Amino acid sequence: MQRYACKGNTATSTRDNAARTIILEEAVRVLKQQRALHPIDALVLPGGFFRLSKSLGPTSFEQRRTLISGERFTAAITAALEKLQKLSPGIRLVTGVMAQPRDKTERIEQACLAFDYTGLVGAARKMFPTWAESRGRRFMTPFVDDYRSSARFIELPNGSLAGLHSCYDLFGTADVGGGGSGRRTAIRALRDQSCRLLLGDEGFGASRDRCLVAWADLVASKAPDVLLATIHAFERPGLDGYWQRHGIARASAAHGGALTIGAAHFLDSLPKEGSTLAAYGVPKRELSAGVSRRAHSLAALHSATVTAQGMNAVLRVFEPPQHRWNAKNGRTA
Repeated sequence: MQRYACKGNTATSTRDNAARTIILEEAVRVLKQQRALHPIDALVLPGGFFRLSKSLGPTSFEQRRTLISGERFTAAITAALEKLQKLSPGIRLVTGVMAQPRDKTERIEQACLAFDYTGLVGAARKMFPTWAESRGRRFMTPFVDDYRSSARFIELPNGSLAGLHSCYDLFGTADVGGGGSGRRTAIRALRDQSCRLLLGDEGFGASRDRCLVAWADLVASKAPDVLLATIHAFERPGLDGYWQRHGIARASAAHGGALTIGAAHFLDSLPKEGSTLAAYGVPKRELSAGVSRRAHSLAALHSATVTAQGMNAVLRVFEPPQHRWNAKNGRTA
């Protein structure tokens, strides 16, 4: 599993996409030189790495696939994956995207998208907003159908099933397995195909409860053994410790020790060895540890710096300890 950490911030307009496709191409060049690292199951980029020209809104996966196919960066992604097919058949690329909302009552749209060399294979529009995204006159409004969408899960080449998460959605999935409800109260608006419901409107509470039950049922039925998160940005390394302990490690513990990996932008400088945003095999007891929860950082197998067009990134390779992975998945060495 390859993970990117980029110096800088999220894309602010579609004009930023060109430089980001160049650094992606450079990363592919580096990966092709490191033949011993293959096969690779997925390359994970940060949240908001690309900017959409149009928001996804309340649409089906097939509609989203059509929308995404028209984005210029999609061609760059599929071309990059095609170059890696021989060394890593079926490799996926997972990236965060952002888009300007369709109306002034909405906040910036966030989503996590997954591709293979043919195009879009998974899509997870953000459905667990933070408190900051649910205040004021503009809300982040989840789409009710996203809570029951199988497109939020993708199969990896090694046979694993990966859940896709746009930033703090990972905390919502951790709540499902860990019994928490912190994300529930931050959902203060919902949209379906016909209308937008706000907190206080008749039927809002029941609709929100149905959405959360649908998500819990879907996660239970899918039982993913990999959780991937496209995280937007940290000011600097060291400020990702909260995310490592209460996002990454907690999600792993809540879902049977699942391999959990996040990729993020870092505004000031790139992380070094101590900052991984990855965990595996976190024990269930960590769910009740609270502020004493340990980081359980998974060390990278390999790390490389990628530079292009004035952008810098750290490319890291993660793999769970093989003997633990085999035991967990009933495989023999």
